[in-house]
Amino acid sequence: MRVAIIDYGSGNLRSATKAFERAAREAGISADIDLTADAER
Repeated sequence: MRVAIIDYGSGNLRSATKAFERAAREAGISADIDLTADAER
């Protein structure tokens, strides 16, 4: 499963990314809505 973490300028995104990676999920951070459209969640 591919997860998109949307960067809206607040929060600790690295911690969220690492949590998804530990759960054996592919995760990425993006502020570009077009890049997040391909994510499953």
